[in-house]
Amino acid sequence: MKKMFPIIFILIMNLSASAQQTLILSLKEAKSLALKSNPLYKVQQKKIDFQRGVYWSEIMPENPETGIEIEAVPKHQTYTNYGEKRLFFSQSFDFPTNYIFRHKLLRAEIQQKYFNLQEFERELTFQVKEAYFTILMQQGLVELARQNLKLSQDFFDRAKQSYELGDSDRLTMLKAKVNLGEAQRRLNGMQKDLDAAESVLREVLGLKSDDLIKIVLSDSIPEKIKIISYEELKKYLLGHPAIRAAQSSKTSSLNAKRLAYAGFLPQISLTYFNQQIDKVDFKGGEISLSFPLWFMGQKGRVESARAQLAIVNQLLTAEQLRLQREFNQATANLEKAANEVTLYQISLLGEAEEVFRIARESYNVGEIGYMQFIDAQQTFIQTRGGYLQSLRNYQIEIAHLEKLVGVEL
Repeated sequence: MKKMFPIIFILIMNLSASAQQTLILSLKEAKSLALKSNPLYKVQQKKIDFQRGVYWSEIMPENPETGIEIEAVPKHQTYTNYGEKRLFFSQSFDFPTNYIFRHKLLRAEIQQKYFNLQEFERELTFQVKEAYFTILMQQGLVELARQNLKLSQDFFDRAKQSYELGDSDRLTMLKAKVNLGEAQRRLNGMQKDLDAAESVLREVLGLKSDDLIKIVLSDSIPEKIKIISYEELKKYLLGHPAIRAAQSSKTSSLNAKRLAYAGFLPQISLTYFNQQIDKVDFKGGEISLSFPLWFMGQKGRVESARAQLAIVNQLLTAEQLRLQREFNQATANLEKAANEVTLYQISLLGEAEEVFRIARESYNVGEIGYMQFIDAQQTFIQTRGGYLQSLRNYQIEIAHLEKLVGVEL
């Protein structure tokens, strides 16, 4: 009994560890986890911190110059026997308006990173929904494949028994066997597709491959078709983070152009000194202006800034056109997906179920052959699978539209 206790303890610990490895996630919880753990999202957040650091490093003036000068020291004497001593502090400044332009430029670059983060957050949310609904679809397809395998196994057993009793021919039995093998192949393929879909979700959620966590999804694919006003949603495109980021880039380039023109203005240098001559203290100050003499170099910077501003203006227009095109395409795809789901719900699902029911009853009483029954069975399985795919496609199209407008539908 004493030898059994350690073994029982280890088994209990292993069972406890296994229970801790199950992660039950709703769609909302999956989105929250992705925004918390996804490494690329964290990179976008750190880019904002990096840009804030750039702001403070570039907004401050250059380092001041301080020093001490000792002169008129007699030969072979120590430096304490100086005749003249000078302490000074000197600081150079750009022209005051330059700091205003640089502040606006750097603040616009911080805002651009912030809008980039918002755009990535929308994209990450879309990826979570796409992966989540894909897994739910694949789970449904795996279940259908299992049902298909069970039906195929049952009819193979019946066909084999009938053949052995002499009530059926060998060809029917072989066809049932081939159909059974095909059903097993489909189940294996669907299971592999499910594993691949789960890998995608783990990546989006920021879960490492060596994290032994079993993910269980608690939500299901909604089947209700939503009523959507596209005209109301269209106005939200103006606030899309890509547009806001392009506008911030335009503000940055505009102030960069102003800074380039301000390069023709002088730099200002202020100096304060405390000087001692023959044991007598003197104080003084100095102000100097540094004018840019090499105008061609400064002119080149102005031309470059003007060209950059023109480029940014065109990119802003291109972003607006791109989003408009994607919105039109998204609405068309959503309408197409909604019509497909409706078609399945109104007619295809019921008709396929009725065909399979009639075929099964007819086959049992010998009114139809095995191949006709198999055809009805595959029609039923494929219709159910097509319905699951149409539901998944509809939810993904909704998620795509939500990514564009930034509104939960």
